Amino acid sequence: MSETEPERVASAPAEEPEVRAAPPARPGVMRRVLNWYTCRPEREQVRRSVPVAPRQVELLRRAKAALATGNLLREPSDPARKSLAGAHAASLYAESLTWALWSVAPGSDRPRAEALFQEDESVVRELALPAERASQVTELLGSPSLALDLAERPEDEQEDAAALLKRAALVAIDVHERPLRAADGLTLISIARVAVTIVGFALLVGGAIALKPQKQNLAAGKAWKASSSLFDCHPEQAECGGAKTRIFFHTRDEQDPWLQYDLGAPTAFSSVRVDNRQDGEGARAVPLVVEVGDDGQHFRQVARRDDDFSSWSASFPSVTARYVRLRVARKSMLHLEEVDVYR
Repeated sequence: MSETEPERVASAPAEEPEVRAAPPARPGVMRRVLNWYTCRPEREQVRRSVPVAPRQVELLRRAKAALATGNLLREPSDPARKSLAGAHAASLYAESLTWALWSVAPGSDRPRAEALFQEDESVVRELALPAERASQVTELLGSPSLALDLAERPEDEQEDAAALLKRAALVAIDVHERPLRAADGLTLISIARVAVTIVGFALLVGGAIALKPQKQNLAAGKAWKASSSLFDCHPEQAECGGAKTRIFFHTRDEQDPWLQYDLGAPTAFSSVRVDNRQDGEGARAVPLVVEVGDDGQHFRQVARRDDDFSSWSASFPSVTARYVRLRVARKSMLHLEEVDVYR
């Protein structure tokens, strides 16, 4: 390089900008609500922390089945079988313990039960057995013919072995079922949340209905009259003309029989509810016409019912009138149980 040539300095390569992963999108409101009800995030966390394989579930199921069978053997109905019950129950408890220990490594091929017990620190720790008793568990698990071996021992030794192996099996099942119980607990929480929501909603709706002002029956306590009277009716005694019925009036058989209410003053209303006679002869009330008027002499129709009915609610554009009349538009008798008028 010549003295006049400027010295070239190699430039450092430009640093690439740091690429940061975008934060995960926050779930929408509906998704968060569903997650809360189903406990989905908690379930996924349980599955990630302690994954449970179907094979593990099957091994634990076998462990519980062997444990239950051993319990049945120790309560023989026939006293003659009691002398061998302890030995065979101990064998089943050893089998139960083996299944439970095997569930930790469900993919392994027929591992040695005594090795599984010695390596399973969580079960050994929770058992908290003295060294001698822990060695006894290992020895019992290592016996290839445990029931035959124990049958040669005194009955109290058989029972002691059975009790020891049963305790170990119970602890092993409890320890290795905890992830499953955690998922079951989340299921119960999910059910409880749904149930509480349903009950709360029902109470809210019920309270709203209870607090909602009841519609006022404008005809309650108002003067009424019918076109004629065949019988005196006593609805409070459920009697009219010697019949057991709740009708409060009964006209004669005549042309266009009617019942008329005087509301006392021009009043605005838009619906009428009519309860027909329930004990029979309801067809006499049709066709039933609802009419309104201002002077008790001239009426205009606002509703009509042509079919038989038990209870009929007629709605119409709001009208203002003093009189409300229900009339059968033919020759008949009229008898009703209740008439309500609402705004």
